[in-house]
Amino acid sequence: MSARARLATPRGRAAALAVVDIACDSAQELDESLKILGLDALALGEVRLTSLAGVDKGLAIRWAPEFAQLTPHGGVAVTDALLAAIRSCGIAIHDEIDPPAAYPEARSKVEARALGVLAQAQSPLAVDLLLAQHDRWLRGAREIDAELTEADRRLNHLIHPPLVVVAGPANVGKSSLLNALAGRELALTADLPGTTRDHVGAAIDLGGLVVCWSDTPGLRAAVGVESEAIGVARQLIGSCDLLIAAGDIESGDPRDALDRDPDLTVALRSDLGEPEWATDASVSVKTGNGVGKLVRLVRETLVPSEILASTEPWKFWTQSE
Repeated sequence: MSARARLATPRGRAAALAVVDIACDSAQELDESLKILGLDALALGEVRLTSLAGVDKGLAIRWAPEFAQLTPHGGVAVTDALLAAIRSCGIAIHDEIDPPAAYPEARSKVEARALGVLAQAQSPLAVDLLLAQHDRWLRGAREIDAELTEADRRLNHLIHPPLVVVAGPANVGKSSLLNALAGRELALTADLPGTTRDHVGAAIDLGGLVVCWSDTPGLRAAVGVESEAIGVARQLIGSCDLLIAAGDIESGDPRDALDRDPDLTVALRSDLGEPEWATDASVSVKTGNGVGKLVRLVRETLVPSEILASTEPWKFWTQSE
């Protein structure tokens, strides 16, 4: 039996509605699978408000001869119960369904992949690029099984938010910067070293590129809980996609406390004065000066404008997909 189903909406997260995809290799097999679920004679193109396997009442929609969707209420308990009922009917539950089966309206496998990724892409900049890929690959300028390029990897940051870590001495304004970028208070701020005793993270939209921005505790000699938090911060520093060394006029060069070279070096609290050490940007959260420049600089470092403007095909899937 080739019948397979997946939860197409995020798992473990309540919402008004959920979507469950059901795909088969043939129309006859989908007919049989739907009948087992109590959805007899669901015609092609039909939208039916009905009982969904006795678990909930919602819409059953047949988009293609081999593909249908169920839309139960989006509570976690409801979706879990519906998936369990589908599994008990002999339909395998998958994390993913082959894109051409899940998106029968797509004109090509590339477009089907793009439609699937659109639901996952975190960055607004990804939308138009993904929708352009069918035509770009159709030109045949690149083999479909080509290896990933550096440009591909950069553009993939639009789908999977890169980790940006800000590290440096205590009490230089790192938490204030996070709060300013997020537009709300996420991290405690005070004129006392050690105010941030754990790393604080948030998804931040930097000019259309969404990143996971992590504010780390000040790097200094510490004991107890703060020492443990600094140890975790150093692990993040070693694994992040972009490392920003941050200091101010009083702190000294923030690069001195790091175990690796940063991608960017930033002077914070620049309204107090400019440091003697070299910087890529100077920022004052108090006055707003330099914040926009820093946003553009981070985005440009992670996903250069030249790559965004290119009309070359983007391989946004992995080699195994």
